[in-house]
Amino acid sequence: MKNIFIVNTASRTGKTKETWEKLKEHLEKLEIEYEVHFTKGPGDATAFAKAATGKGEEVALFVMGGDGTLNEALNGIEDFENTYYTPLPAGSANDFANGIGLKGEIIEILDRALTSSDYRLFDIGKITYIEDGVSKDRLFGVSAGIGVDAYVCLQALDSRLKKFLNIFGAGSATYGLLTVGDIFTMPFSDAKVTIDYKEKTEIRNIKSTIFAAAMNCKAEGGGIPMAPDAAADSGYLTAFIAHDISRFRCLTLLPSLVAGKHMGKEGFDLIDFDRIEINMADKMCVHADGEHVGFLKNLLFECMPQILKIRGI
Repeated sequence: MKNIFIVNTASRTGKTKETWEKLKEHLEKLEIEYEVHFTKGPGDATAFAKAATGKGEEVALFVMGGDGTLNEALNGIEDFENTYYTPLPAGSANDFANGIGLKGEIIEILDRALTSSDYRLFDIGKITYIEDGVSKDRLFGVSAGIGVDAYVCLQALDSRLKKFLNIFGAGSATYGLLTVGDIFTMPFSDAKVTIDYKEKTEIRNIKSTIFAAAMNCKAEGGGIPMAPDAAADSGYLTAFIAHDISRFRCLTLLPSLVAGKHMGKEGFDLIDFDRIEINMADKMCVHADGEHVGFLKNLLFECMPQILKIRGI
């Protein structure tokens, strides 16, 4: 089985480059054969993963970077049956690694993956949408959503504040700080939501949607527990929809959200689903694992259960 590494040395304001050098020394010491590909811009991790996993051969795919890099690589996997995926978390948030219970330093994770053939199966999510008349889809490991949380992610991609906080190892705080401002500036939208779960269908008409997040893991945005009971191997996803409350009320509820004590609060709905279709009255910002997807009105979120093989846990 080939060992293929995809590395984003720009992660965490370039600190990942130092980590890779240590990992490289470790691999050489163990006399491990491997290929490495370094990303230089958006889409590179997807292209590398696609080339590595599209040949019908078993591949050990190691991806080093933040949640965005991990998402790009996930979207490049052509053959899930023969791909054994190992995240090597090196971002400011690392929500995916935390969400699947990946423990230890990067070298420890690597050693566990290299010394055991064991793996665990995890769910992933998929968004389907129409753009320029063409149906497209995007996979996600942590979460995907529409509204304020997506716009915060878009801002964070280029945020000087995030780069500054990363110097002190506090880059994940960027998301909370940006959220406070966006609650008072982002437009809200009404929506029709169609929920399918365990062969039952429910339709809800929602007023003033602040955001709707489809969660595979418990937390996004640097550890904010949007869906405290979510598990990435449950076989379903959980939607967290904030709606029909004032901007000020939403702000006052943020401490409860950060503490994971928002369940049951008015205007905060948690909904388990197999698939959920959201039709917005107006276009809103959309993200997948913090990566910008576009400004869209209609989205379909689906769970792809037990499809991703992960080693190193």
